[in-house]
Amino acid sequence: MSKFIAAMDHSGGSTGGVLDRYEQEYTEADKMDKVHAMRLRMINSPDFNDENIWGAILYKDTVDRGIVSILKAKGIEAILKVDSGCRPDGTLNEFDLAPMIAYALEHGCYGTKMRSIVRSSDMVKVIVNQQLTKAKRIFDAGLMPIVEPEVSISCAKKVVVERHLVSYLKTALQDFEGKCILKLTPPDENNLYYELTNHPKVEKVVALSGGYSTNEACNRLGLQDNMTASFSRGLSEGLTYSQTMFEFNAKISSNIKMIFNAGS
Repeated sequence: MSKFIAAMDHSGGSTGGVLDRYEQEYTEADKMDKVHAMRLRMINSPDFNDENIWGAILYKDTVDRGIVSILKAKGIEAILKVDSGCRPDGTLNEFDLAPMIAYALEHGCYGTKMRSIVRSSDMVKVIVNQQLTKAKRIFDAGLMPIVEPEVSISCAKKVVVERHLVSYLKTALQDFEGKCILKLTPPDENNLYYELTNHPKVEKVVALSGGYSTNEACNRLGLQDNMTASFSRGLSEGLTYSQTMFEFNAKISSNIKMIFNAGS
């Protein structure tokens, strides 16, 4: 059982899917307002607290709306999503990191997050190097970088790619001057990432839900030692706009407890 990170950093491009699952109608003009209201509803639930959750990953739009102070009042750290999405090959789109670092510091964030998508072994080295190069700048600025080279759960050779990923992470971290949090897909080979959880350059290793159901993601996480969660879809699964306050709080409480209990 362990505290986890709530991933609540859906950007403009993915917000529509979030609201579809939440079963709330929206337009392009109001979708960010509506997803923000959903996030506030989640954060204001009684079990969304610092006994279960230690951090929350946020999109800049959410930070702009003042949510960091609400989280801090609950004893929860804010983590800023700094990337601007991925290219077709899974690498990060080019973006200006300096103003995002300055913004995170100005708004009292604990750290940052960047997500890449690893679809093949050939891309492991490129993606890890790109992530760690930016993570060094983030760490040097006084923030904790979350490095997320996500292996897609639909990857045809997922276990092979994951083996390449863990091998190259060990190599690349030797030259990394700083610390980071690794956010990784629950591996098909249990405890594949265990050695990384004890690495001196790694603050902790957290699992993403990656499109798995909450139950499946938690089952997979529960098979790993020394890993906690950083779930997005797994946290919000089953929440709908039409639920009463009691129904909504009961469902998110169930998700939170399941995720908390799966971590170690």
